[in-house]
Amino acid sequence: MLRRLTLLGVSLVLLVLTTTAFFVATSSQSHASTKGPETTVKKDGIVKRGNLYTVGKPPESAEKVYFGIEPIQAYGVSLADNTWKVNFYMWYRWKGPIDPVATTLFDNATDAETNFTTTYAYTDARGNEAPIELADGYKYQLTYVQAGFASEFDLSHYPLDSQKLDIRFENSTYDYSQLVYIPDPSGSSEEGFVVSDWDVSGISTQAFLKEYTTNFGNTDAGDGFKQWSLGVFSISVERPLAHFFVKLLLPLIIVLAASILVLLLKSEHEISRLALSGTGLLTLIFLQQSYSADLPPTAPLVLMDKFYVLAFCIVLFTFGRIIWETTQVFHHKRAADQFIIADRVLAGILGVLFLGGISILAFVS
Repeated sequence: MLRRLTLLGVSLVLLVLTTTAFFVATSSQSHASTKGPETTVKKDGIVKRGNLYTVGKPPESAEKVYFGIEPIQAYGVSLADNTWKVNFYMWYRWKGPIDPVATTLFDNATDAETNFTTTYAYTDARGNEAPIELADGYKYQLTYVQAGFASEFDLSHYPLDSQKLDIRFENSTYDYSQLVYIPDPSGSSEEGFVVSDWDVSGISTQAFLKEYTTNFGNTDAGDGFKQWSLGVFSISVERPLAHFFVKLLLPLIIVLAASILVLLLKSEHEISRLALSGTGLLTLIFLQQSYSADLPPTAPLVLMDKFYVLAFCIVLFTFGRIIWETTQVFHHKRAADQFIIADRVLAGILGVLFLGGISILAFVS
C-alpha cells in the first residue's frame, strides 16, 4: 500500500510540474530593437502599423506644439471588444502659422461618427475654432472631448492583468519636418482619478516619431512624408485583487475542495461519491464559461485558463480513482476499508498540488 501511494504521489507531482512548466515555457515575450544612430529604442506594443521611435531634439523647421490632457472620466473598459470610453480636456500651445487643432486626429478612436464630440473653449463669432494669443506670444486652445478608443489589451495574465488605456493622435496634414507634438511640462497626474472597476497605477504623456512604410502617394514630399509626430497619453490600470480572490478564485477553490473531499467518504457510498465528483466537474465547466464571457471569442490561453486546466486534471483524476475503487469493491477484490487511509492522504496531496501549482503560475506570470 505504501509503495503504491508513493508512486501515485510522485505521478501527481510530475503531472502538475509538467503542466506548469509547459505553461511557463509558452509565455510570450516582447523585445525592443534599435534603428540608426539618431534614434533610440523602438517602442513596441503601442501601434500595429508603422515603426515608432523616441528621438532627441526635433527638427528646426518643425513647429513645436505643446499639448496636455486632463482626464475627467474613464469607463466602459471592455476586454471582449478591446475598447473603452473617456471624457477629457486637451490643450494646445504653439508659436507659428500652423493651427494644429483642426488637423489633429485620434488614430485609435472608435465610433467616430456617433460617439465622438469635441467642444472648443475659444471660437469666433460664427462658432468656429479660433485660438487665443497668450501674453508670452504663444497661441492657445482648450478642447473638451468625449470619445471611445480602441486598445490592444494583453490578456495573457487575466485576471491578474494590468492594462494601458492609450489615447493616440497625430496630424493628418503636416509631417514630422513641419510639426512636432511635445508633452507640456504642466501635465496631469493620477491623483484622484478613477477608472470604473480598475485601480489606476499611473498616467504618462509621451511623443514619438512614427514612420510608415509608404509616403501616401505624395511624390513631391518623397520619403519625408513617411515620418509623422505621434502623441500618446496613457492611463495605466490594474485589476483589483479583490475581484480575483472573491469572484474568480474562491468559487474555484470551493468546487475543487468539494470534489477532493469526496475521497473522505467510504467507498461503500459509491453513488454519493460519483454524483458529487461528476457535479464538481460540470460546475467547473460552467464556471469557466462564466469568466470567458468577459473575453474575446478568439482570446488566447489566459492565466485563469491555466488554473482551470490544473483543476480539471485533479477532478478528473479524483473521478477516475473513485470509479476504480468502486469497481474493486464491487468485484470483491478489495474491502472498502482498505482505501480510507490512502484516500485521506491523497486528498491532502491533491489540495497542496493545486495551491502550489496556481501559486507558481501566478508568480511567474
